[in-house]
Amino acid sequence: MTPHHSRVASASKWHFGALLLAAMTGCGQQTEAPAAPAEQEAIQTVEQQSALLTPPAGCTEITLGELSNGVELTPVFYGSQPTYRGEFSNLGDPAVADLARIRLDVNTAPGLHDLAAGGTNLFTCEQCVWGIQDSGTSGQKTFVAESGALLLALKVSPQQTLGALSNVVLRESVSAPPVSAPYTGTAPVAGGECRWIRFATWNTIRPGGCDPREGSLTANIPGHTCVATDYAADDGTLERSAGTKTQGEACTYTAASSPSELAATDCAQGYACTDAYTDAPQCLATCDYMAANPGCPSGTVCGVYGLCIQQSVMEPIGFEFDPALIGETCTLGYAEFCGVEGARGVCLDLKRTGHGTCFRYARARSECGAGEELGFVSYGRPGGGSDRTYGFCYPDGL
Repeated sequence: MTPHHSRVASASKWHFGALLLAAMTGCGQQTEAPAAPAEQEAIQTVEQQSALLTPPAGCTEITLGELSNGVELTPVFYGSQPTYRGEFSNLGDPAVADLARIRLDVNTAPGLHDLAAGGTNLFTCEQCVWGIQDSGTSGQKTFVAESGALLLALKVSPQQTLGALSNVVLRESVSAPPVSAPYTGTAPVAGGECRWIRFATWNTIRPGGCDPREGSLTANIPGHTCVATDYAADDGTLERSAGTKTQGEACTYTAASSPSELAATDCAQGYACTDAYTDAPQCLATCDYMAANPGCPSGTVCGVYGLCIQQSVMEPIGFEFDPALIGETCTLGYAEFCGVEGARGVCLDLKRTGHGTCFRYARARSECGAGEELGFVSYGRPGGGSDRTYGFCYPDGL
């Protein structure tokens, strides 16, 4: 595994240190998961209602192009919360890209969500829709949803969803406090320009897509293993487990021969054939580091990509471990792992005392308590890009 480089973001500092089952077929083949009848009906209902609408006074109608999630981007980029990226059309200068963004909390549930709840503020919204007109130019403008509906129709994983937008008013906005946190604020411009989305859909569900997290419907399908594609292991792809090999055994990975099929390995179910930690592929047990019992074999810990591996293997390639428990002072100023299995955190010296504090890991902003914010650890990805899915809750204001 290439030595990793991680970056940690908190409110004021950077630290540089280290559907669903219906998609399966009996032969192990996979096609892109279609919406079930109920989800199709819900989207069709929203579309029919939207057809009767007219743009609000002074608003210009725009359209939404195809959106992609982290692993679908080139280079791969996973945000600190699921963020689907694409472009709008009819927004500004046709020669310059107009970026489109939808950001959801990891725990956003399927259903209808009111975009007015965000208050045109990218800091407070849990379901966020915004656009950047003429991105990268001196005339760049930001437009943030002030009203409208977001329908989350189907959720395979936090990163793989199917949904629709309707009657969305995007208001010209500017940066507003907080301006240095992992999530920065926006405020509408008085008398500013307006853009409007009548109806749009997105679909970031991949062929073979799954959710590696403990308890998901796709985490434990007989004869298959959900292999994580991001560091925090909340997005994954199914592979056929066609063998009996287990922890540490050399393995063979056979790529899918067509988009309608799944890759296969000679590992047993629940084991990924991976070269994440060694040059030669080996079977490693999959795990969920946020579970009370990640379930790793004796002598191993639940590491990045939701893979069980010896701590002694992780440390030489740059992963730091500290014995402090959640809330305790760390020996080190920074370490990716503190606490114990089932109660992991990250050591951060946010107060610049020379010793970090063990802050508990979390995947979602909604998992942080009152007075807390979600920071993130940023890992570089091979070939460029980054992964910010490892989050942690810390006292806001540090």
